[in-house]
Amino acid sequence: MNSMPIPGRTAKVLLVDDHPTFREGLKSVINHLGGLAVCAEADNLNSAMLSLESEAPDMMVVDLNLGDDSGLRLIQQARRTHPNLRILVASMYEEFMYGERAIKAGANGYICKQDNPEKLAEALELVCGGDMYISKQLANRMLQHQASGAPQETDEPVNTLSERELQIFNLIGNGYSSKEIAAKLHVSPKTVDAHREHIKRKIGVSDSTRLVHRAVEWVLSLRK
Repeated sequence: MNSMPIPGRTAKVLLVDDHPTFREGLKSVINHLGGLAVCAEADNLNSAMLSLESEAPDMMVVDLNLGDDSGLRLIQQARRTHPNLRILVASMYEEFMYGERAIKAGANGYICKQDNPEKLAEALELVCGGDMYISKQLANRMLQHQASGAPQETDEPVNTLSERELQIFNLIGNGYSSKEIAAKLHVSPKTVDAHREHIKRKIGVSDSTRLVHRAVEWVLSLRK
C-alpha cells in the first residue's frame, strides 16, 4: 500500500466507535499504513465533536451505531463545522441499508466492518486522498435515483426512520419476528414492539400485515 497522499506530513485520523475492541483493531490497521496515524478516539457524538476541535484531524472514521447517539447526526454536524474533513463510515450494517444515507449526510466513503483489512486499507487511502469509496452498486443506485427524479430523502417515508428503526424495518423485511429481533439486538420484545409502532406511523401503515409487506418490498427493492 502506498503512503497517504498528503504531502509532507502524516495525516491525523479520529476514530469514533463505541466498541473498544474494534477501535483497537482499526487503530492497528491505520498505524501500519504509511502516512496515517490515529490522533484520538471517541465513543459518542459529544466526545467526537470535542476531539475534532482539539485535535483538528484530517480524517474521521466513524461507526453509525454509537449507543444512544447517531453516527449520521455526527457526520452532518462534523460536515457543517469542518467542511474539509474526510469522513469514512465503517459500519456493521450492509451498504444497501445505510450507504446512500451516509453519503447524503456528508460521508466520503462507506465500508462494512466485515470486509477484509486490504479493503479497509484501500478505503482509507482513497478517502484520505480526496476520493470517494463506495461500491459500483451504490454509485449506480444513487445515479438512477437522481436521473429518475426519485423522491428526495425527506420526501420518502422510509428515510424518516432512525438508524434503529431502519435496522428493525430491515429485519422485519427479512422475516424476523419481534422476539427474534429482540434477541438479535439484545433488547426487550416490548422495545421492539414500540419501535414497530413508531415505524408504522412514520411510513403510514395501520397494521402489522401492511408493515411486513412494506418491509419486504423495501428489502427486495434494495437488492435489485
